[in-house]
Amino acid sequence: MTGADHASAIGQGERCLQGRQSRNRHEYWSLLGGCGDKVGDLGQFFTEQLLPGLLAVEHELLLFAAFWFVVSAIDEAAFDIGYLWLRLTGRLREPVIARDDETPELERRTALFVAAWREADVIGAMVAHALKAWPQERLALYVGCYVNDPETLAAAMKGAKGDPRVRIVVNERPGPTTKADCLNRLYAAMCRDEERSGMRFGTVVLHDAEDFVHPAALGLIDRNLREAAFVQLPVRPEPQAASPWVAGHYSDEFAESHAKSMVVRNAFGA
Repeated sequence: MTGADHASAIGQGERCLQGRQSRNRHEYWSLLGGCGDKVGDLGQFFTEQLLPGLLAVEHELLLFAAFWFVVSAIDEAAFDIGYLWLRLTGRLREPVIARDDETPELERRTALFVAAWREADVIGAMVAHALKAWPQERLALYVGCYVNDPETLAAAMKGAKGDPRVRIVVNERPGPTTKADCLNRLYAAMCRDEERSGMRFGTVVLHDAEDFVHPAALGLIDRNLREAAFVQLPVRPEPQAASPWVAGHYSDEFAESHAKSMVVRNAFGA
């Protein structure tokens, strides 16, 4: 092959390579153009078909939320108006319990259930205070502890100080279990005591381990059960310097609920 032929062959090869590169670039841009068309079609589908549907759903949800906001506002306003009317007409009067009548003899035997799991810091003081505040002989205090929580068991026994009205029930299932499970164990223990003594309990009171009882609460429950099947008394939250925001929220919520909402419900028989 002569030099001219060689140069011609090289030139033809370069032209072929350039031709292939040109075709590849054309195919590449054609592919991008196809992708762009697909993206454009997808955007058009979203804006023309999917977006209107989403906006319609949003509209319906806003209407639903607005309706229930209005209902809630009407409910709150009704309580406010009812409370104001009761106050202005002098019908908002609650009976006052004299100090001498705070701990009357109970008409029916009463069982106090306290479920305690890892409550060693509070259960002893709670039990001791309850026994002192409620000296009635027809009271029995059932404290539910767990076999794998000896600290709470020891604290409950220390708070009881050998008072025969206290029955400590040890759950043989390792804790924690549900509170309902613990309360069911206490109920079963109460039923066994009824069978042994031949005397039935007329009232069961549920109480939390960290709350202190009020001296007048037990007699108030016993007296109101003459006419009601269920009695609920408010728990007064105490201000806590270490947690002013949380404690303040509880104080505000409980004050409104028990001093206004429940009073209005009771006045209207709701």
